[in-house]
Amino acid sequence: MKQLHLLYGFLFFLGCQTNPKGNNVVFVGGNIINPSNNYVVLYDTQNNIDTLYLNDDNRFYHHFSNFKPGIHSFVHGGKYQSILLEANDSIMMHINTHDFDESIVYNGIGAKKNNYLIDLLLKLENENRNTNASFAQSPEEYHESIETYISKNTKDLESFLKTNPNSDLFKKVALSTIKYHYFTRKELYPFRHFGVNSFNNFKKLPSSFYDFRKEIVYNDVDLKDFYPYYNFLFPHINNLAIEQLTTINEEFTLDNNKLDYTIRKLELIDSLVTNTMIKNNLLKYTTRNFIANSKSIDQSYILYQSFLDKSTNEKDKNYIKELFINAQGLQPGYPLPAIEVINHTNETLNINTIFDKTTVIYFWDNASRYHFENSHIKAKTLQEQFSNIDFISININSMHTYAWKNMIFGNQFSIDNEYRFADPSYAKKRLAINYIKKVLIVDSKGVILNVTADLFDPYFESLLKKY
Repeated sequence: MKQLHLLYGFLFFLGCQTNPKGNNVVFVGGNIINPSNNYVVLYDTQNNIDTLYLNDDNRFYHHFSNFKPGIHSFVHGGKYQSILLEANDSIMMHINTHDFDESIVYNGIGAKKNNYLIDLLLKLENENRNTNASFAQSPEEYHESIETYISKNTKDLESFLKTNPNSDLFKKVALSTIKYHYFTRKELYPFRHFGVNSFNNFKKLPSSFYDFRKEIVYNDVDLKDFYPYYNFLFPHINNLAIEQLTTINEEFTLDNNKLDYTIRKLELIDSLVTNTMIKNNLLKYTTRNFIANSKSIDQSYILYQSFLDKSTNEKDKNYIKELFINAQGLQPGYPLPAIEVINHTNETLNINTIFDKTTVIYFWDNASRYHFENSHIKAKTLQEQFSNIDFISININSMHTYAWKNMIFGNQFSIDNEYRFADPSYAKKRLAINYIKKVLIVDSKGVILNVTADLFDPYFESLLKKY
């Protein structure tokens, strides 16, 4: 039935399109099952944005007038995915928001390569869920297992290309997906194997462990919008910073030197990356993560100044400036900002009117189903232990009421302490919500007690006992 709907939609799409020039015209469209809102946001290779509104059948269509081949991105309801578009492609996608990535199917010209890529990404993500045990392997064993994985996936790609000849760009993107995925696991290994502050043990790694770094391209324009590439660059730069700092000071630990560590990361980004788009993105997200998690306004200000010296993107500078200003007002002892939230009866309330006692506020994004489920289960368990503390959940997306309720009821969670932001964009900025695991703890009057807690921290229960 799903394929029939796709075929009908694609034929309808082709029947509606006009092509006066006849060549190199690219179309993309699709249908959304269980839409979270009424639009899809499409980013092209130059980060130009088009908002595509759904019609009455929850379909959208787009014709590129100024097209450049490469990785494009689309977002719906906070959920993100990439698509590789090249000249003459005409692609329809089918998406069910209840299982976003797993449900995506492409039809039309250019569909096979994108179905291959989405299947590859899902396969590698599923592998990640079972990697904790492998981090216990010795460095030599781990190195060999990674090499085996790369070899196997590369051979699978070669088999696909034998029956599905494709462009050099596709080959590069597919091979980069494989390699950067496993290179990321290599960079994560020392932290997971030896521990966060056991940096001296990093020197025990075989000399060949980081040989893959010879293949790194820091300014790969073709991958500048591809998240597996960024997923690699962040932990890679983290490790380079640690290696430099531990060379200077063998007693270095992250606990007391997070500012020095983050400044060193900004310096590395500035020196290694010359492509302005990639550099500015790395600078922005590294700075954002520090400020959003920092307990020190003075340290945040120092890092903010370092960021301003290196970034060339005025929009990013304004974004970080706003984050820094908002973070100043989110310190223990300050009242929580008067953000509006919507409850399950569609009442709009000032957030400060919903607290009767000490309250843990946690957030969820419908793009992160595992966090949504795990955070609710964790909160329910904690609620049973701490009857004197409330646990309130807030969705951060612009979701239709029925989609929001379906997420909650579909997982059999109680809706009593569930809320949505009335204005998600404003609320996320005002509360400096830049990562989904952010937790706020307030007293019965809405006065902030803690802004850097983590629901899944092993010491979180000990923290709650103080309140």
